Amino acid sequence: MEESRLITLKTVTASGKVSDSPCLIYSICGIGIADAANVYGIYNGHGTSDKRKFRLVAGSYDADFRLFSPPVYFSKGLYVDFTTGGSEVTVQFLKLAR
Repeated sequence: MEESRLITLKTVTASGKVSDSPCLIYSICGIGIADAANVYGIYNGHGTSDKRKFRLVAGSYDADFRLFSPPVYFSKGLYVDFTTGGSEVTVQFLKLAR
């Protein structure tokens, strides 16, 4: 099966696990509609106690979009934390076998 058919597009509107297994992130977008900065923590693992790989920051009615080529490897899974404000985060990823 072609790899592109296995890529998942998922939108989350609150903090939580996006993938509970290793994965490759192809793109991610944090959208903010709050009047202040909207900050999202992107973690390699299952929660905020795991290592944060990077942070998305979107201004008021703005977005922080990242496209990765090659994709970014998350060895333990993917957790998104809505640190400050935020409306939604959309992730394009490929789950890998453990």
